[in-house]
Amino acid sequence: MAILFGIDGTGPSSNSEYAADFRYSFVNQMCGTSNYRRGPSALGGGLEDAMAAGVNYVVTALKCVVDKRVLLTGYSRGALGAVVIAKRLQKLNIGVDAMVLFDCVDRYLYADGETIPNNVAEVLHIRRDPAARSRMSFGNDGTKYTAPTKYTEKFYFGTHGAMGGTYWKPTAGQGEADYVDEGTAEAIANTPAPSIFGALDPRYAANVKAYKTNVTFRRDKQCSEQIAKENNDWLSKHGFPTIRCV
Repeated sequence: MAILFGIDGTGPSSNSEYAADFRYSFVNQMCGTSNYRRGPSALGGGLEDAMAAGVNYVVTALKCVVDKRVLLTGYSRGALGAVVIAKRLQKLNIGVDAMVLFDCVDRYLYADGETIPNNVAEVLHIRRDPAARSRMSFGNDGTKYTAPTKYTEKFYFGTHGAMGGTYWKPTAGQGEADYVDEGTAEAIANTPAPSIFGALDPRYAANVKAYKTNVTFRRDKQCSEQIAKENNDWLSKHGFPTIRCV
């Protein structure tokens, strides 16, 4: 069995709430207990500890396992963490055989994950299609690389949540055909602000209230199903456990 380590996406500070929300995430499905770390809290807390744990896990495992292939995975800010782990392993002259990133985002001030280090042999990066209008305030990391790294990038029409297997589900008063609303903060970030002379313009508040993604709840689940189905061959080929949409 290859050496696999993964960090999941951002979620609630409460570990019990987090475990419930990410129970069926793709990274959680791929990892066991010892080689999985929950993602950071909203402000990024816990990510540094998770990255340090990843480096330590790989270094320790290399001393005692027969199959010394190293596989890294991560979702959202956890995917940025996977890139940083690879960079730290490079400094230790340790190669990474494969990496799968689920919509790696640039949302951590204390580490740079823009470029994948060339000690990583192959990368699969699952990304949200910009046309989905999901988390438009999130920039992506893990999009640059140099030889000999082989980089495969796939775009899917779904929300950022769907990219990691945590697709949105309707709540009371919502239907499968309704469009996913990612919340007021995201709406404000993506609605043009009024001028200094129009700060109280009611049209601004109306635009914020009306903001939604271009993805229906039905489509979001279908997107996660599509990701799981289409990429399992790649995951199996490189020693990752396969995933499913739950």
